[in-house]
Amino acid sequence: MKLVKPTFLISTRADGLVKALNKFPQIITIWIRSGKYRDKFPIIKSVIIYEARSRMDARDYEKRFISILPIPKTHTKLTVLKGISAGQISQLLSYTRKDKLIRTQTHDFDRFKTKKTFSAWKARGKTIYTLINRKGKLLGFIWFSKKQFKNSRFTFAIRVYPPARGRKISRKFLETAYRDFKTTHKKPSLWLKTDKSNIGALKLYSRFGFRNTGHMAKNEIIMVLKS
Repeated sequence: MKLVKPTFLISTRADGLVKALNKFPQIITIWIRSGKYRDKFPIIKSVIIYEARSRMDARDYEKRFISILPIPKTHTKLTVLKGISAGQISQLLSYTRKDKLIRTQTHDFDRFKTKKTFSAWKARGKTIYTLINRKGKLLGFIWFSKKQFKNSRFTFAIRVYPPARGRKISRKFLETAYRDFKTTHKKPSLWLKTDKSNIGALKLYSRFGFRNTGHMAKNEIIMVLKS
């Protein structure tokens, strides 16, 4: 669900947000869970898009907001944000250490081994998008980086973590991030490297429009986005 000009409603009263949402279905509801109403959830919790820890947190969410992504066949809605918070960096490092798929089929353990290595990696010019749930838990991570391969000027990578993995959200996440990236980069030709044994990733990239170049880097396939 892409909102061209999203309207945000921020309140400490979840019931008030529900009433507003019933009248205006397109608003983005942010519940600041604090004060005497902090434990008064609505009957259907999914009407709350984001639970903020403070008004500053709510404003940060509003500033970074890109789009809402519903998980198919559920009432769950995830949010795509631009950039990454300090808390989400800690979650990223944890996934990198514990997720077997990430450990075996990516180079993330070198990039995201510590906060120091992450900061050094990020400082080399990355455009980052994150996928989070209502409580701000990191569920997905995309980055674009300026790096040339033949006629392609940018490289890119996507990670989807449990419990969003396998929920048919990866392509929508990629489409959303790429659409926003194109608003600041005219005709951003993309390429990527992926482990040849990562069948799920290969299917995702092929369906999105990436094509195998025939070039190999160790056990990795190099693909370019067909324009």
